[in-house]
Amino acid sequence: MSRPGSILASPLLALALTACADKPAEAPAHKPASGGGQTAEKPYKKPVRMHDRGKVSSISLEDFFLLHQSGKTLVIDARPTIFHQFGHIPGAISLPAKNCDPAIAGREEEIKQAIAEGKTLVTYCTGLLCPDARTVAMHLSGFGYPASVFSGGWDAWKEAGMPVE
Repeated sequence: MSRPGSILASPLLALALTACADKPAEAPAHKPASGGGQTAEKPYKKPVRMHDRGKVSSISLEDFFLLHQSGKTLVIDARPTIFHQFGHIPGAISLPAKNCDPAIAGREEEIKQAIAEGKTLVTYCTGLLCPDARTVAMHLSGFGYPASVFSGGWDAWKEAGMPVE
């Protein structure tokens, strides 16, 4: 059963599965503050984990779609950036699971603003077998932010005929 454009489906699926596979943890790159008249970027400092501060839950396709349509979500794409560039859930921000702590810290104001507006943080990945959405949700939780995991991910979203960007 072949669909138009499915020639790339198998290589992309293989790449997605390898991208979502467990990888050894890497230490975040620390950039020393630079001088010379330019505004120095603050070096990243890993936060202290806050146990029981941010709840991690799951969300169904139906509930996620309704919440998304109401504008009450900050959608977080946990897939590698290249997949986000090929297509994503409308409005999703790219926050790959690999070394996500510095990315979360860099988006702290955006995340705090979304929570202040009553939005739900929803993470997603490729599909049921990809652990990246849960990984990012757990890291968000470590920063003290509640997050919901849409475990069906990109695959379930597309299969249901939902809008994509």
